[in-house]
Amino acid sequence: MGLFKKMKSMSGGVSKDLLQNGVLARGVIVGVEGTRVSTGHDHDPHPVVVFTVEVTLDGQDPYQATCRQAVPLATVPQFVPGQTMVAVRVNPNDRDEIALDLATPPPTVTAKPSEGPRASDILRTGDPAKAVIVQTQPLGMKNPEGVDLHAFVLTVIREGQAPYQVQVGNPVPEAAVPLLYPGSELPAKVRSDNPEGVVIDFEAALAQYQSGPG
Repeated sequence: MGLFKKMKSMSGGVSKDLLQNGVLARGVIVGVEGTRVSTGHDHDPHPVVVFTVEVTLDGQDPYQATCRQAVPLATVPQFVPGQTMVAVRVNPNDRDEIALDLATPPPTVTAKPSEGPRASDILRTGDPAKAVIVQTQPLGMKNPEGVDLHAFVLTVIREGQAPYQVQVGNPVPEAAVPLLYPGSELPAKVRSDNPEGVVIDFEAALAQYQSGPG
């Protein structure tokens, strides 16, 4: 890194070339560390913050990178580790060089195809169960088939076994979004060789609601 570029980075400056030409990715803030450096003036301070970000490029595995960036003081509380999603610009020649693009909404990216069993495989061959939603939120990602992915904390109930909780990502068809609320009990399938492999059967759930009680 050249001396001027290093000094600019230390002061929280962001390369205009990176913001204009960097590859757009989705980021989740996983760490926020303040520094003693601030730019701007007394009436509009921009503290320099070190952000650790989980970055997801289209069709690739997520990875972590850090950036040192000056941001408006009023926005600092909005960066909540594990919750705040941001648009990120990635240097195509050095993916560890990133910058938060606060002027752009977080993009929706396509998740890399899983190397394990697909959700459709688990739905076809898995053991039946009930899944009760504890928490859920959209991931801002789609699976390779173009279906939105959501993160879930589920209580899983299997016949003859004690209930247990899992954290999973599942594809959710648009028609099933109204079923996503805490306490919602939905049919699911579980991998016979892995109790953590849980997939909600939204097709069956929608059929139940459409057929009505009984």
